[in-house]
Amino acid sequence: MKIAERIVIITGASAGIGAATARTFAQAGARVVLAARSREPLERLATTLPGDPLVIPCDVGNPDQCRELIAQTQATCGRVDILINNAGVGLAGPVAELATPDLARAFAVDLFGPVWLSQAVLPIMRRQGHGQIIMVSSVLAEQTLPYLGGYAAAKAALERMSEALRMELRGSGITVSVVRPGTTRTEFSRNRLGGGAEQRRLAPKGVPPETVAATILRVAQRQQRTAYVTRGDRVGIMLARAFPGLIERVLARAIGWGK
Repeated sequence: MKIAERIVIITGASAGIGAATARTFAQAGARVVLAARSREPLERLATTLPGDPLVIPCDVGNPDQCRELIAQTQATCGRVDILINNAGVGLAGPVAELATPDLARAFAVDLFGPVWLSQAVLPIMRRQGHGQIIMVSSVLAEQTLPYLGGYAAAKAALERMSEALRMELRGSGITVSVVRPGTTRTEFSRNRLGGGAEQRRLAPKGVPPETVAATILRVAQRQQRTAYVTRGDRVGIMLARAFPGLIERVLARAIGWGK
């Protein structure tokens, strides 16, 4: 798919992967629609981008705001070509101690939000006869780490939902893609829900958000089903599938929990 002149909605666009993705797509010629809870950082970002970006504040954990984001984009731009479900919230803590409000919020943002947005945009894409929905997931959807079970569960559910949706849309001209970033150098972990922190003996350096954004752009252009950001991420998942017991023992010993 050519990206130039496409209408692209990016959630979680105020920082990190979302902001980097907005810059990447705008530079590729798309008209980007910037969505996040706070208007001010979106407007600051918009002033730096080409292509007449549109700012629409939206809490993706709120179904009414999700529907309004799609409706405003349609009313202003006339169509929606690509929806990038990037907004997310982290959640850390032992599964036995996860607070229900934190777990509910994580699922609202990481799972229900993408579902609500997809449901709202699909009638538009069906009328157009084309469209693409890109889900930004995580390698944790395939192999979780200790104390990140709540977040991994939301992302795993998102991926299973995406797989079903892809099959349901077969032949419609609408594609569904999943991107699985690994460790990324953003403020995401600092802003997550839950108390305490992991004590890691393994601390991968990670990649800058621009690297993830470049992968998302490639996925949009090639309409790939699933994509990893680094070869190391892919190899790590292959090892986890081949030697699940060994990998679980290693991770259990390498990561502890502190309060």
